[in-house]
This record gives sequence, C-alpha cells and structure tokens, in this order.
Amino acid sequence: MAHRSDVIQPYQCDPESDPEGEAPEEIQTLRLQQDVSEWCSCGNCATMPTEAENICCLEIPQVTRRLREVEDEPSCMVDHPGLEPVCLNVYSLQNACQIYRADYGPLRLRGIHHHYRYFAYRSFVSWCGGFLGRRIRVVIPACVVLRIHTEFPDAEGHCVGFGPRLNRDT
Repeated sequence: MAHRSDVIQPYQCDPESDPEGEAPEEIQTLRLQQDVSEWCSCGNCATMPTEAENICCLEIPQVTRRLREVEDEPSCMVDHPGLEPVCLNVYSLQNACQIYRADYGPLRLRGIHHHYRYFAYRSFVSWCGGFLGRRIRVVIPACVVLRIHTEFPDAEGHCVGFGPRLNRDT
C-alpha cells in the first residue's frame, strides 16, 4: 500500500486563478474601438474587419523572427525583401497553386486575384510558421493583409476576414 506522501496529487502545481487581476470585459478596450496607432508598432497597419485581425506584424514571434534574419532589420514585414518573391510574385503563386492542385485537387475560388490572395496568404503563413497542419489557421498581420490586397484587389470588394473555419475539408 502506498504511503500518503507517495500518492499523486493532481493540480498541486497549477496556478490559482486571480479574478481580481483580470479586467472586466466592459473595461477591456477592443482594438476595433482604438485608433490604429495604439496597437500598430510598424506604422503600416489599418483597422481590419474583425478583432482578431487587428494585429501588427511586430506582435507575432514567427514574423519578428523572419525580420531579424535580415541584416538591416526592417521595421515592418511589408518591407522584408523576401515578401515579394515568396508571397507577391505571381509566378511563385502559380507554382503554389499547382502544388496545391496536385495534392488536394482543384480549388474553387472566384477570379484570378482571389486565387493569388489565397496562395499569398498560404505562402506567408508557411514561410513564417512552417507547416501548421490541416485545419490549423493563424491570423496574418494587418499590414501584410493590406499589402496582399493592394497587389491583388477584389473588384467586388468581397474579401472575407479571418474567422474560425467551419467543418469543411478544404
């Protein structure tokens, strides 16, 4: 029989919650209600449609790691010399589309710019974060999204913001 000191006691090392240290929801300021200059450190962001999308490139560790790889570290990801060839070059995006098509089959998107935006996002995430796995989604910094939208605009203005993926296999 085990002695009392030998029995595993779960949760003994877990920190206790501190409800007094948390700000009530109504006091927490949402970025949608703030001026961009209050949360953007790179100077190239703009307010995005959803709260989750209002994030600066300098807040994401995987992105700042990419920035530090450059000798004269850029102050924003849109100024990184690798962004254009990896995420904005149409030939690179066409190649990414062909690889995707070979692995998963055709992708049903409206218009060539929608294809380019989709693969620019995928390329950016892969370039900064590596392979994430199926159905794992991450937020792309506002400045990068704006740069991609500038390069590949949606004529109808139907760009969909970041949101949780529904139960789909694509």
